[in-house]
Amino acid sequence: MTPFVSPGRRRARVEPTKLHGGHVSPVRRVGGTVRRPVGPWSAAVHSLLRHFEQVGFDAAPCFLGIDDDGREILSFVDGDPAVAPVPAGDEVVAALGQLLRRMHDCQAGYTPPADAVWQSVPDKRRAGEVICHNDIFWPNVICRDGLPHALIDWDLAAPGRRIDDLASAAYFWSPLRPDKGAREWGLPTTRRPQRLRLLCDAYGLTANERGELLDAIVGYCDRAYVMHRTWGALERRPGWYEMWKSGSGKLIHDNLAYIEKHRTILERELE
Repeated sequence: MTPFVSPGRRRARVEPTKLHGGHVSPVRRVGGTVRRPVGPWSAAVHSLLRHFEQVGFDAAPCFLGIDDDGREILSFVDGDPAVAPVPAGDEVVAALGQLLRRMHDCQAGYTPPADAVWQSVPDKRRAGEVICHNDIFWPNVICRDGLPHALIDWDLAAPGRRIDDLASAAYFWSPLRPDKGAREWGLPTTRRPQRLRLLCDAYGLTANERGELLDAIVGYCDRAYVMHRTWGALERRPGWYEMWKSGSGKLIHDNLAYIEKHRTILERELE
């Protein structure tokens, strides 16, 4: 509905504001909305966002339509994106685990469109379990009062296993990477195994699922490397190409080497 503007009053122009945090899509805020480019996967993501709105899950943006420039219109989620230094207390990890569990549980009854196209490669082992966010990268988590409140940037969403989102969260928030990378984001370097267990406890991961988590984390790293190499080095997609040139492939390999080196300690904490 077009708002009423009385005669003689000129409607103030709302200038778009660039939003920071991500690396790929140019994102602009216009008033209480966010405008982002669409891709072949966008219709499937919009279907999921509409389902979230219908069931009252308020921890994701609402899809509001397409603007005259062909960009998707999303509601702006109030809060603070987790940019460095990110909120780093153990209570943050617990709140993130609870948020992921609520997001997955809210998908009960959701059926993706028959012709759905997803940007990420689905996990074919249990592809229909849930639609994973797949990118719990720090700035994709919006915080309020220092705790995770919502997830944004759903462009990498795809069918997969619940544990795959836990793997993504663990990779970034435990964090599972060398000390230098952890410190760059303001994260602790002495409690990774305990924070990993806390994430699992908060989500309610079963004993059997915990036994699969380290394999899921390694798989997450492997898929991330393939995406960065394919979309960055080979296809030279905007954003991905710049990340690849800046060393994203080596960073993923270094983080994977860290995980493998400390795998026994991490697994022992999950027993």
